[in-house]
Amino acid sequence: MKLIKNLEHRVFKCPKCESYHCVKNGHNSEEKQKYLCKNCRASFDASRNHFIYWSHLNYEQWNLLIQISLLGQYSKTISRFIKTTLKTAWYNRQKLMKSKQLENTQLKFKKLSGKIQIDETFIKEIHKGNFKHKTDPRRIHLDPFATNTKCCIQMAVDNNNNNIYVKSTNTKRLQKQWVIENMNKELINQNSIITSDMQKLYFLVAKQTNSTLCVTKTTINPEASYRKLNKISKLQSSLKEALIHYHGLGFTNIQNYLNLWKWKYQHKGLTPNQQTAVLYFNV
Repeated sequence: MKLIKNLEHRVFKCPKCESYHCVKNGHNSEEKQKYLCKNCRASFDASRNHFIYWSHLNYEQWNLLIQISLLGQYSKTISRFIKTTLKTAWYNRQKLMKSKQLENTQLKFKKLSGKIQIDETFIKEIHKGNFKHKTDPRRIHLDPFATNTKCCIQMAVDNNNNNIYVKSTNTKRLQKQWVIENMNKELINQNSIITSDMQKLYFLVAKQTNSTLCVTKTTINPEASYRKLNKISKLQSSLKEALIHYHGLGFTNIQNYLNLWKWKYQHKGLTPNQQTAVLYFNV
């Protein structure tokens, strides 16, 4: 397989202890090269922790799946091109979005600092069937007979346009407890300048991080407000454009789609083939 041949010429890190002190250790039953970690004695092959591990798709199928996923197309289109069932196409796309390759090839996130723009946006969310657990916290936010609703997505960006924070709140509106747990000193450097809209909870963000809050009132002067929140507004437009092809997202997988969009946005300067190579070979 082309991927395995390319991976075998690379320096490997042990998936267990992350040591680079690894040597070749024979072949497995499928004639794949195995490696042995001299530090923890773990044995692994070239594709361990890769999204192709235990996958029946070949290189051409994965290549198509990655490119179609980056275009934002839904599972039915993927299944038609890679000639598999709809369930297989959906499962492998989720496997790609949850993989270490997607995480490791993203630009490293740094704490937001300097001039920071914060705002929330909302995307369509679908709830199929009933919740399994009566204690599910989502029940208190939703109509028990509702099938469609909107999920709140929190976004923030600083002077570096690629240093993006995007996370699903898993609620249909911004909650105080979520702000306390996520929008704190671990995310934002102290003494920063935060620009936001009229959301009252952002005063709590400024208080937690000892930052200055500049509130812009959208209803009074929309054009002036847009200029002050131009970066975050462009990010929101890009996100909604990427997710518009999906017919609603289940709340358990929303963050996976946000991570895929963030990866694509950070690598927008690359061609589709280059983006596929970065994801596939983890370079």
